Amino acid sequence: MSTATKIASPDDPQFKLFGDSPPDSGGPRLKTAVGSGRRFVTGDAKAIFLGTIRLEEYLRQAGQTVPFTVASLLGEQDWCAFEERYGATGRAPYSPRLMLGLILYGVMQGVHSLRELERLARLDLGCMWVTGGITPDHANIGRFIVMHEDSLTQGFFESLTGSILKATQAPSKRLAGDGTVIEAACSHYKLLKEEAVKARAEAARGALEQDAGDAAQREYQASARCLEIFEERERARKRSGRSTDTLSISGTEPEAMVQRLKRGRGRAASYKPSVLANENRIITAMAIDASSETKVVGAMLDQSARVIGAQVEEVLFDAGYFDDGVIAATLERDISLLCPEGQEPGVLKASKVFHKSSFHYDPSTNTYRCPVGQVLSLVRTTGATTSTRAHSLYGTTACGSCAHRANCTKMAKRRIKRHPEDEQRDALRQVMEQQQVRGIFGQRKAMVEPVFSHMRAQQGLNRFRRRGLSAVKREFALHVLAYNLARAAALLKAKFFARLAALSVLSAARNCYRQFQQRILKVPRLPHPNFRHMVVGVPI
Repeated sequence: MSTATKIASPDDPQFKLFGDSPPDSGGPRLKTAVGSGRRFVTGDAKAIFLGTIRLEEYLRQAGQTVPFTVASLLGEQDWCAFEERYGATGRAPYSPRLMLGLILYGVMQGVHSLRELERLARLDLGCMWVTGGITPDHANIGRFIVMHEDSLTQGFFESLTGSILKATQAPSKRLAGDGTVIEAACSHYKLLKEEAVKARAEAARGALEQDAGDAAQREYQASARCLEIFEERERARKRSGRSTDTLSISGTEPEAMVQRLKRGRGRAASYKPSVLANENRIITAMAIDASSETKVVGAMLDQSARVIGAQVEEVLFDAGYFDDGVIAATLERDISLLCPEGQEPGVLKASKVFHKSSFHYDPSTNTYRCPVGQVLSLVRTTGATTSTRAHSLYGTTACGSCAHRANCTKMAKRRIKRHPEDEQRDALRQVMEQQQVRGIFGQRKAMVEPVFSHMRAQQGLNRFRRRGLSAVKREFALHVLAYNLARAAALLKAKFFARLAALSVLSAARNCYRQFQQRILKVPRLPHPNFRHMVVGVPI
């Protein structure tokens, strides 16, 4: 037998004699904003009926708590920044709160298409409660997203996340960071190499000279931008000493970087989004870059401080963030960094030969000691140049007769470069060797790994659907906002049931104690539950 809550049928044509009857909505309502004085089209969710049952009552009977949580959190926000972007005259636009509620609720359900969002507003009951019953078309939804790009990625995200942290009372002194690779909105079969990029730019220039139309102008600008980005990446590879033979770029999405995807899906033009999440898996900071997860760490730490209201005490990263820039960013902000160099704390980085971390540095003698026990002394010190960092070179002459030479180097002698930042790296390695630190770092996977799993599985973030870095940032911001709302709904629901269970346990304990009094102590049943009496020193 099913234990699901039974919902009253809305098909009964008989109205209760003294009950409420569905009122005539009379079409959309206009409401004047307090801050800007602009009039907006709004709705009233409490005036929506399903037959003779109010929508609010129907959703509560069905156990649907997410729409109420989303509407409540959005209602707490300040919408002045959104309202001020509209002109003072002309046709009244839809209320920003209701429009963004529609978009975020749709993303929570895995709906991304503007036309599907338009359909969702008309058919989904939970969406009707969030939006108040407004029914914008796909064009209005698209213009709204583009118009409020800045607020979505910065101010509104910080404001909404702060409200979620306050509502859930989630601890945020310790954060965990992670990133992933999401494929861009372009074909990975049409990547261009250097010759093709230059040929495209030359052909676009020739076409523009023959016909200066709008289409030729757009193609010329796109090809010139593609060539500019390609040459910039080519110079970056040459500075780092890497080969440029495999360098390629997408002609339709040049800002995306061609790189290896997750789960063995090969290489394609993609972006790298990154997040910081607290112990309740609420995202407190987000960023996106074409190729690097470490460059955005400093900006994310600052954003987390604004959201939380204070700087975090500790941040956890995996081995991919064992980087001088990440270490410097945390030291500058006085944040404790826990980040292993290998896959696990205390495990050396995987390498075909002895990694540099296998060599122990002795600051008292300014020497290195190799895994076999040989001493590497200072050979020379080199200052910084345009292509290399300042470093000290260490080496030994004992490599020729060493039995482990094949596991150490292919050269005649092993050399070790020590940079000024290596002192901070050595200190971090020593921290990660402590047993207590390993236990704390073990929480990182549970804190941040499920975040992108949820976005991929529930919200459909397997590929970006907009082109250009700015559009991708908008899209990712909507996914993060929707994810945080979903987490808030889950946490508040769990907290409610935890309190309900605690009250049930307390009620059961009181009943047991009363039965004990009646059967063992022979205490008569009290006439009123609030009456207090003392029997043989035991409070009732």
